[in-house]
Parts: sequence; structure tokens; C-alpha cells
Amino acid sequence: MAINTKKFAIVIGAALVLQAATVGAIATGGTAIAVPTAGVGGFTVTFDQLEGQGFTQYASLENSSECGTYPSAVAKINRGSIKGLKMYKDVEIPKGMPGGGTTVRLMISSDKTVKFSGMTQKFTYLQGNLKMENQKTLSDPNSMKSSFSLSAPTIVIDDGRIKAQSQFLQSITLSGAHVKTVVNPKNTTSFPKSQCAAGGN
Repeated sequence: MAINTKKFAIVIGAALVLQAATVGAIATGGTAIAVPTAGVGGFTVTFDQLEGQGFTQYASLENSSECGTYPSAVAKINRGSIKGLKMYKDVEIPKGMPGGGTTVRLMISSDKTVKFSGMTQKFTYLQGNLKMENQKTLSDPNSMKSSFSLSAPTIVIDDGRIKAQSQFLQSITLSGAHVKTVVNPKNTTSFPKSQCAAGGN
């Protein structure tokens, strides 16, 4: 079987960037972590509860060689905290290589409350129980950025499951964090098989 070594190297590289960036954030007290994984399948973020202040979300477009252009969403939160955080990326080793067919999960988790500021996240799927107060919606067909947006002073998401494409945090405190690798992990999410659509419930 022919192996696209360039594509494999990109996926592995993105996964290692995710791990290295987070480890660097832990080592430095959590300053400026960026996870540039757009275009290589994204990564998964799960948590027990997220509480945020200054929430904004608007529609966007994602693009990949497999899907072409498809809808996604961008969420921004000024500051907040997360309980039960797990952030991971699964990488499948191509058949024909040592360990071919094996899925390796690179995961960062924290058993303490994580605090962050300046979060911008692009995602294609969201599961969770959302609570917002005094939310506002805006529809502007002439807007270049988005024809629809949602904002609220505060947001609470319980039992969150997010399929993210990229994420940037101005600062994050990952006290109690653990980094580990899991071989052939069990899938605990129920995202659609196709990532070429945004959605949520």
C-alpha cells in the first residue's frame, strides 16, 4: 500500500504541536497557548463544565481537500474556567508502517479547575447543555464576516463535547494537568462520521 508520507508527517506534526504547546503552557504557568491544527482533522475538547464571561459566536466556513467548503462556527470568550478538561487528538498510523492501523491518542487532561482568557475557537460540532442569560442575536446579510451572530454576557456549558478545528488562548492556567498517550482508545463521543458540517444539540 502506498503511503502519503507528507500527509502523515503533517498529521503527526500537528498532533505533536498540540502536545508540545500544551506542555509548554504547563511549564510556563500557562501563557499564550496556540493550537494550529486546522486542515488536518482537528482535535476534540471535552469537559464537565465551562463557565465563561463575554461570549460571542458567529457562523464561518471551513475548507479542506476532503470536504471542500462547509459550515463551521467561531466562538469567543473573554475569560472563564473549565472543570474536568480533556483535550486530545487521535492519529491513525497508516497501514504498511510499523504499528499500521493503530490509533494513537495524545491527550492533556486536568483534575483541577482550569482558568483561561482570550479564547477563540473554530469548531464544526458541539454537544452539551448550554445556559445563557440576556443573549442577543444579530442578523446582517451585508456583513462580510457573518450574517448571523449570538452574544451573551455569560455562558455555562455542562457535559461539553467539541470537535474543534483551531484554538487560540491568550492565557491558560493548567494546574493539575496530565499529558499521556493512549493506544487504540475507546471513543466516548458521538460526533457525526462526516466532519464536513457544523451542528450541535
